[in-house]
Amino acid sequence: VPPAGAAAAIWEAVEADLDLAICITEGIPVRDMLEVRNKMKAKEAAGGKKTLLLGPNCPGLITPEEIKIGIMPGHIHRKGRIGVVSRSGTLTYEAVAQLTEIGLGQSSAVGIGGDPINGLKHIDVMHAFNDDPDTDAVIMIGEIGGPDEAEAALWCKANMKKPIVGFIAGVTAPAGKRMGHAGALISGGADTADAKLAIMEACGFTITRNPSEMGKLLKGLL
Repeated sequence: VPPAGAAAAIWEAVEADLDLAICITEGIPVRDMLEVRNKMKAKEAAGGKKTLLLGPNCPGLITPEEIKIGIMPGHIHRKGRIGVVSRSGTLTYEAVAQLTEIGLGQSSAVGIGGDPINGLKHIDVMHAFNDDPDTDAVIMIGEIGGPDEAEAALWCKANMKKPIVGFIAGVTAPAGKRMGHAGALISGGADTADAKLAIMEACGFTITRNPSEMGKLLKGLL
């Protein structure tokens, strides 16, 4: 669905009481997403059925050999027991390709999207991976901007029972300049890549500043 009509399409899915809506569209106006998010919250508060939203501006999700809903290249995926969650579609593919190359594969790979107003967050997907008996470990990939990765890391410290490799894109990004995704904007000291990596490391993650090491580091934790 093109950006101008994407928020309305999300709301149509919510009104139809779908369990999950996945929106891959990039460039949806922030005001449109604020409006549809507020309507979703109001419906849920009134006792209506909750529809989970993945995205927007995301590649979707895949459980290899079972289901694919999105735009990720299916041929790089292989059934395995490692979960992947990322704000970046390209870095999702990078982590997946590394896991496939070293023979580990993926339980599921979930791209949550890089927009400032989105649905499922890192913490939601990490919760699901923690509860998933088919997932043994997780690669969590974030970006500069916003508190989501830090909040997920703190939750993982208290609850996660599986090893995690973490990477944050944007170590060299200057403050105040948007880098690619609309949500990738440093606005304060706690949302830089270095700050997020420090929180993740303090919460027990094995972190890396080099995305080419994600798969290798994960294999070393098993």
